[in-house]
Amino acid sequence: MNDTVVVFHVLVLAVTTVVTAILAGYAWRRSEHGTRSFAALMAVFTLYSGAHLIGLLALYEPLRLLIDKVQWIGTALVPLFWILFALEYTGSEQLATKRSIGLLSVVPVLTILIVLTNPWHGLMWVRNALEPAAGLALLDQEFGPWFWVYVVYTYGLILVGTALLVRLAWVSEQLYLDQSILLFVGAVAPMIASVLTVSGLSPLQNPTLDMTPYAFVVSGSTFGYAIFRYRLFDIVPATRQLGRRSAIQDLDEGVVIVDTDRRVIYCNPTASELLDATPDEVLGQSIQSVVRTESLDFDTDDALSTFERDGSVYEVRTSPIRNRRDDLVGHTLLISDITERERRERQLKRQRDELRWLKELNSVLRGVNRVLASATSREEIERSVCNRLAEGGLYQTACIADIPTWSGDADRWTIAGDQGDPRELSALLSGDDIQDGGRSAIEISAEDEAGSWAVVPLVYRRTVYGVLGLRADRELSAETEMHEREVLTELGLTIGHAINAVENRQLLSDGTTVELELQSSDENAPLLRATLETGHSLELNAIVTDGHRGDTAYIETAGRPNRVADALKQSSDGGCRVVQADDQGGIVEWIVPERSLIGIVAGRGLNVLRLTATEDRIEYTIEVPSEREVRRLVDELQRAFPETRLEAKRQRDPTQSLDDGEALSETAVDELTDRQREALEVAYRAGYFEWPRESSAEEVAETLDISRPTFQGHLRKAEDALLKHLFDTEESRSRKER
Repeated sequence: MNDTVVVFHVLVLAVTTVVTAILAGYAWRRSEHGTRSFAALMAVFTLYSGAHLIGLLALYEPLRLLIDKVQWIGTALVPLFWILFALEYTGSEQLATKRSIGLLSVVPVLTILIVLTNPWHGLMWVRNALEPAAGLALLDQEFGPWFWVYVVYTYGLILVGTALLVRLAWVSEQLYLDQSILLFVGAVAPMIASVLTVSGLSPLQNPTLDMTPYAFVVSGSTFGYAIFRYRLFDIVPATRQLGRRSAIQDLDEGVVIVDTDRRVIYCNPTASELLDATPDEVLGQSIQSVVRTESLDFDTDDALSTFERDGSVYEVRTSPIRNRRDDLVGHTLLISDITERERRERQLKRQRDELRWLKELNSVLRGVNRVLASATSREEIERSVCNRLAEGGLYQTACIADIPTWSGDADRWTIAGDQGDPRELSALLSGDDIQDGGRSAIEISAEDEAGSWAVVPLVYRRTVYGVLGLRADRELSAETEMHEREVLTELGLTIGHAINAVENRQLLSDGTTVELELQSSDENAPLLRATLETGHSLELNAIVTDGHRGDTAYIETAGRPNRVADALKQSSDGGCRVVQADDQGGIVEWIVPERSLIGIVAGRGLNVLRLTATEDRIEYTIEVPSEREVRRLVDELQRAFPETRLEAKRQRDPTQSLDDGEALSETAVDELTDRQREALEVAYRAGYFEWPRESSAEEVAETLDISRPTFQGHLRKAEDALLKHLFDTEESRSRKER
């Protein structure tokens, strides 16, 4: 009978030892979450059951007590490795910190030390002696106080680990139910056996048989079944849990979880950054202290709302959290920083609005061009342009006035629209600003800050006929504003060209012009200063106008032309050279400064009939196309040169001094291009056609600011056109054209 009992105990404990050892080795070779702690747990199971097996066969008391101490090394470590495995397997390994593991290891380490030193203090056993029974080497033990400390510690950790498995089965929607049940059975079986042993319900009493290692056969079987049948380490809950946690932690959007009282119970790092607070600072606080709750909707599923904070815009999606009974337990707030998206959307909207605005602007400008094509007077151009721009809806006010009016020295306004008075810009803008600005449109903020004015010079060549002012109360991007200025600058050139064309048509149709005699004693005038320095009187021989390069004047002097050229160089920025010199005087070629009196007159396209400079004054005779132009010109000259006086004004018939030959020459010249005519006249004035030549081709080309081949090309074409009119009859010209 005793042999049968011994064989039974040996077989059960041997199977337990082998199974747990196999599971330990298998788990150790795996690398998934929980495999290392599971391998350690199976290893201490193996130590526990193997030492107990050997101990039951050791009838020599010192050896039996030594084996019992070795067995307690495994016994002491079972609860520690069990709780570590449960934490790792269920995905709660963030609780297994170095500090927590160190604290949990205190009891097992002390237990081992107490077991090894028990003879000195008796804290583990008061009595521990060999007492064979039924052929087994059992121990008659009376436990000391530390044993009960260890029992409470062990049962507590096993219950906590088991609770983690139960929770996993509950919250995983039965995904890990089978594995959890098997692990639960494998964990509870040894604890039940231990409880039976400690409570005196063991089959063998006095001495008591420890039933715990026999229960390891149940643990090994269930654990092995879970591993090989339900792929315990292939489908690890920790991977799912950690993946979900990592996804939330690393999510670009902020995640905030609040309970039913709107208190924050969780926020991920992104939410902490968005809310400018650490998780510890936010945890437990009311969401109202972090986000304006009036902008949030907790009553609608997947509600969207936005709020602004520190210049950033955030979108919040609010979703309810419900338990299995469909009870509301809180809300999840998904917070996204949409500042960049809002900026792009506003930018796209602005771009669409600006494209629509530019389309409307082009439509308005087409209407303006139609008005310019049909206008017959300058007054009609100014009135029609202002009306068309104000009625187009893009500008609230449109006005045109000449330079003296814009400068506040006159009151000749043409205004359309009723928002903003252009007169208020007189303090912000002067005629010098317009002249210095060249042809480009400029922008000026209105004093009431309700809009801005675009100021556009009306220019033809270098003549500024006036200024167009446009008021608008809208905001455009810098790129669109630049495009608008380019368009308005082109509009100013178009209007200036139209005004020039209308006045030329009026001049031809009227047949009369106004001849002005002006006198100036401005000592800063370059010609007057040259006269004072040299003592020679000067007279204008001719002036050649070029809208791009400037005006070139040819000045005759009865004195020494070199001295005159030097004096003009010193008194002005324009270039100067002698083109003809002899005993009776010579001719000086002078690039006229734009801001001089003669430069302003020539820049307006007016004809200077005569100019004489003596030591105390300069006398000008200027041909002006209309009476209205007279007023504008005199106002502008007297404003720029206060020493200028109008001496006389009379009507003049421009055709009365022309005979038939001169008319024929004028007809031929009309067919020349501007550059051909300029090249021909400059060459003639510079003495290029004299023998010997007074100016070389290189010098004339330099005066024109072009290359020598270009100059000679213009000159040949001009000569060819004039010679055709001189030698070809109309019939022969027609035959050549055919």
